[in-house]
Amino acid sequence: MPGIGPRDTVPRAAMDHPADERLLTIDLRHAILMVARTLDFVGIDDLNHGHRVAYIAYKCARVLGWSEARCQFAYFAGLLHDCGVSSSREHLRLIANLQPEDSEAHCLRGERALMACPVLSHFATVVRYHHSAWTELLQLPLGDEERLMCGLIFLADRVDFLRARYLGESHQDLITLHEGLIAENILAHRGTLFAPELVDTMAHLVSLDGFWYAMDAASIEAIGQQFRDDYFGRRRLRVAEVTQLARLLAHIVDAKSPFTFEHSEKVALLSRVLAADLGLSLCQQQQIEIAGLLHDIGKLRTADEILHKGTALTDEEYSHIKRHTVDTEQILRGLFADSPIAGWAANHHERLDGSGYPYRKTAAELDLPSRIVAMADIFQALVQNRPYRGRLPVGEVLEIIAGQVDDGRLDGEVFAILSGDIDRYYLMAINDDKGSNH
Repeated sequence: MPGIGPRDTVPRAAMDHPADERLLTIDLRHAILMVARTLDFVGIDDLNHGHRVAYIAYKCARVLGWSEARCQFAYFAGLLHDCGVSSSREHLRLIANLQPEDSEAHCLRGERALMACPVLSHFATVVRYHHSAWTELLQLPLGDEERLMCGLIFLADRVDFLRARYLGESHQDLITLHEGLIAENILAHRGTLFAPELVDTMAHLVSLDGFWYAMDAASIEAIGQQFRDDYFGRRRLRVAEVTQLARLLAHIVDAKSPFTFEHSEKVALLSRVLAADLGLSLCQQQQIEIAGLLHDIGKLRTADEILHKGTALTDEEYSHIKRHTVDTEQILRGLFADSPIAGWAANHHERLDGSGYPYRKTAAELDLPSRIVAMADIFQALVQNRPYRGRLPVGEVLEIIAGQVDDGRLDGEVFAILSGDIDRYYLMAINDDKGSNH
C-alpha cells in the first residue's frame, strides 16, 4: 500500500530520550498556569477569570500579612479554583448572580479531579468549598487557616463577578468608576457570605485604582513566574505523576462535550498499546500516552455549539475547529520543554501526504509516535458515538482507514498492527454505556 515503508524511513530524531524512563522534567508552576489557561478557554465570553481570582486572592493575602508560602498557595488556588467547570454554559451560570445556583456540582467535580492528581491534591479542599458562605465554613471541620483560605478564594471569585457585572461591555480600565459599588456589595455580606477580616481588607483593596490597572493576564502570570523556585518550580516528576496531571487536563477537555466523553482517555490507551506492539521503548510508550491524553486540549477554545453540532460543519465552523491543534501545541510547549510530547499531540491531524493540518506536514516530518497518535485518534473517533452519527461497525471503520492508508495519508505499518488484532483494539476504543450516554 502507498505510505508504507521500512521503519528506518520514519524520522527518528524526536524519539531519542534520556535513559531514565521514570522521570520527566516539568515546571510545576508553569503547569498550574497552563491548567488555568486551559480553564479560561471554557469561559469563552469571560477570559482570564481564573487569573484574576488568583491575583485578587494573592493581593489580599499580602495585605493581610500572611506568610509568603500561604500567599503563593492562595495564588495557585485561585488559578485552579474552577477546575470542575467544563462548559461555557456552566461558567456563564456561575457569573449570573452573587450567589449562583447549582455551584455545588463543579466544586465536587473539581475536588474529585484534584484528589486523583496527587501532585495537586493539596488544593482539593479549597476547591471543594470555594463557593461556601462564611457561616457554612464555620460549621465545617476545617482548621482556621484552611477555613480562611476557602473564604478568601470565594471572596476573590465574587469580586471578579462584581467586576464583570459593573464593567459590562465597557473598557476594563473603567472599572475604577465602580469601586465604591463593589466595596458596598461585599461589605453588605460581611460576616454572612464573607469572613469579616477578609471583607475589611478587600474593601480597602478594591478602592485603589492601581489594584485594577494591574489586573491583566500577562502581569498576573509574571507574579507567579517570579516566585522562588521551590515546590512550585522546576521539578523532576515520576511519569505516573505527570500522567495524572495530564489526565486532569484530559477530563476537563472531554467533559466539555457528552459526545467526546473519554475520547482522550481512549486515544491515550490505544496510542500506548500500539506503541508497545510496535516495539517502542517503555519511555516512549509512557510519553505517547501523555500525548494522547492531551492531544485535544486546544478544543477548550472551541465553542460548545460547534462541538455539539449534529450536522455537517460550515467552512467557517471547520476553520474554528482546525485551530485547536495550534492551541494544543502552544499550551504543551511550555509544559514539556524537554520532551517531544507537544509535537506528537499537535500532529494528530497531520497526514503523510501533506493534506492534513495545521502545517501540512509530510511523511519526512512525521515520526512514528506522531503517526501512532494520529491513527489512534481517527480510529477512536470512528467507533465513538458522535452528534451527527452513531458508532460505526468495525468492518466499516477498517474500510475507511484502509482507504486513507492506500491514499498515502496514514501509516501502513501502524495500520497493520491495528487491523491484525482488531477485536482487541475495538474493545479498547469503544466507550462504556456511561460514557456514550453521558
